[in-house]
Amino acid sequence: MGREEAVKRAVGKADAFELLSCAFAYPDERLAQGLVDGSFADDARACLLDAGADPAAADSTAEALAAWRDASAADLLADMRIVYSRLYLAPGGHTPIFPYESAFLHVERGMKGVPALFRTPVTLDVERLMREAGVVAKNARKEPCDSVFEEFEFLSYLYAKLADALNCDDAEAVAAWTERIQTFEREHAQAWLPAFMRRTQELAAEKPYCAFAALALTVMEVHS
Repeated sequence: MGREEAVKRAVGKADAFELLSCAFAYPDERLAQGLVDGSFADDARACLLDAGADPAAADSTAEALAAWRDASAADLLADMRIVYSRLYLAPGGHTPIFPYESAFLHVERGMKGVPALFRTPVTLDVERLMREAGVVAKNARKEPCDSVFEEFEFLSYLYAKLADALNCDDAEAVAAWTERIQTFEREHAQAWLPAFMRRTQELAAEKPYCAFAALALTVMEVHS
């Protein structure tokens, strides 16, 4: 693979993970509008193609995301907030899908009790890897840094840094950022996000979150 193609793929991954970070944060007007006007689906397709995804997979993923084109943005946003809260924010330890790596794995592994959200070995390691890469988690006192959207945002940052290093033809920096990406994906992202997405698909059929999960799985299956 030539340098230009490698840069294109890294940028595609960075942009795709940024889309996913927005998709899995609490839904706002911008996200709903992007689904209604079709820009989210178009951006997702472009990112996947740039990242090196199979064109057929990119087309089918984008087609699923276009299902809400021309819907009412206000109605869609209201529905998304209900679904998001039901899936990811139900209180009292009865959350169907915890949107935090540590808590999700706690349930996935059959551990007893209500999972802790802060200062767990997982969150501390995620925080360490972010800090070593020059990132400070947003709202770390109020929101665990191992949330699905924080981890996607971190992946976006890592791939953007890799793209910069590739563009500058800095072999040492390319090796360093590649190692950071591989470490974070191996020790964190791949350890729970695929299962999180499959669980979301099971519980959010015919909702945007099912399509978002399909996008995430497609992105994470692409090897840059």
